[in-house]
Amino acid sequence: MIDGQTTILEAAEGIVEIRSLASGGSAIRLEPYNANTFIPRPSCETLMPIDVIEAFLGMSYIWLCENLARYDDPEYIQRQLGTQIRSYVDPAELRGKRLLDFGCGTGASTFNMAAMFPDTEFVGVELSASRIELAQRVLAARKHDNIRFLVSPDPNSLPPGIGTFDYVMLSAVYEHLLPEERKKVMPLIWSGMKFGALFFINQTPYRYFPYEHHTTGLWFVNFLPDGVTHYLARNYSKLNPEVNKSPDWNVHLRGGIRGGTEGEVLSDLRRAADGSRPTVIQPRNGDRAAYWLSCTNPDRHGSLKKMVASTFRLTDRLFGTVPSINMDVVIRKDKA
Repeated sequence: MIDGQTTILEAAEGIVEIRSLASGGSAIRLEPYNANTFIPRPSCETLMPIDVIEAFLGMSYIWLCENLARYDDPEYIQRQLGTQIRSYVDPAELRGKRLLDFGCGTGASTFNMAAMFPDTEFVGVELSASRIELAQRVLAARKHDNIRFLVSPDPNSLPPGIGTFDYVMLSAVYEHLLPEERKKVMPLIWSGMKFGALFFINQTPYRYFPYEHHTTGLWFVNFLPDGVTHYLARNYSKLNPEVNKSPDWNVHLRGGIRGGTEGEVLSDLRRAADGSRPTVIQPRNGDRAAYWLSCTNPDRHGSLKKMVASTFRLTDRLFGTVPSINMDVVIRKDKA
């Protein structure tokens, strides 16, 4: 595209304006036909070629810019993943190692990590063949030579011959696994990890946080029975109508409504009969409470956040949990 040239794409929900930039990327703006349409991010900039943008549009109009930003906005996925990994591992330790990005979707988390750690081999695994096909299209455009994408044969299995791993990443994934899937696939992943390997989990809603921000935007539903939560989500949530209007509770669970806790994850991993023991570890410098504090905005409510961090330090020591809005935990595979 020529600098300043504008391309218009149409979808059922509205139009997409794509304006080329001198930098070589594109500025995208969504203009829905219905002004009340929920769009989490109505504009963005991307380095994706237009044919890949069209492919993402085919997946979702509403989430188009949100999906593209996961690749191109350094303050989004890359910052979160880079902060967690570097807080627990010296980057030099990743050289020559293998990392499984489980539930990689269209590969945003995989590409961000591969760019940060070019000497590490990344294997992205996803259940949806169409998402992996899109990830392969992005890979063809971005040409990373340390990434491979594979499709899982079913929700409870890994691709055959996948090998063993030094690190595993579940970024915004655990909450989307159904309860029975967690009991089966988590120990399966764990069994494919070497002793001393690290299991990273982030961006998963904490199951008992007062505000359910991920799926419904409702207060206190995390403390209510499933049936009541289902009713409230269907009738009062203004977010994610494709999920929250469903009469099937499993659709809500797949959407991530119940999140997770450290205790549940550890229980899942202990199902692996491989002579191992999962151990929640602390960051290299400080503890999990200090890590949480470092990830917050230092210019807002600093004194209050320090008090909250002190509370989290206590809950972590007593109960093994940091009950912030999202669960952020790293687990090492030790010998029993």
